[in-house]
Amino acid sequence: EHGKLILKEMTDLLVLDLVDKNLLTDQIVLTVGYDIDNLKNPERFDGEIETDRYGRKVPKQAHGSINLPSMTSSTRIIMDAAVELYDRIVDRDLLVRRMYVVANHVANENEAVDESKYVQLDLFSNLEETVNEQQEQKEQLERERKMQEAILSLKKRYGKNAVLKGMNLEDGATTIERNNQVGGHKA
Repeated sequence: EHGKLILKEMTDLLVLDLVDKNLLTDQIVLTVGYDIDNLKNPERFDGEIETDRYGRKVPKQAHGSINLPSMTSSTRIIMDAAVELYDRIVDRDLLVRRMYVVANHVANENEAVDESKYVQLDLFSNLEETVNEQQEQKEQLERERKMQEAILSLKKRYGKNAVLKGMNLEDGATTIERNNQVGGHKA
């Protein structure tokens, strides 16, 4: 659960970076590297082993990607996809050492192709309800975008730790600590 919390924090910051740079993505890639201490307990691990960059034997890292329904910079959509990917690829019995979350197929908002989604209608569906649902989703995404931009303006003006979410204050959260680092190192 601590790994999932850190993934959510990292994904939240990734999405804010996308919004800040006016970018959209349609794919999320996750890589999770496991700790060497997992091999000290044979009951915990019996899977594949690989050699890390220091020449040590470690459990093979988990790696996967998930496609999003369309080009987006929505926190809700990207967060749900990242958590789904995490649940699908990560071995919950192993200790996590490092994690990378990457937005793939990134495009500028102005240059991104508007992929209008077509809906297959049937005799039993109500066209007005379908149109209303699409309009409601569009309004929710616009509200979310305005909120993201407000958070970004506050962070730029008052610092990275000016606006925090509840998950950033939970036990095991790392966002506050990572915001005080320079290039991944303590300043």
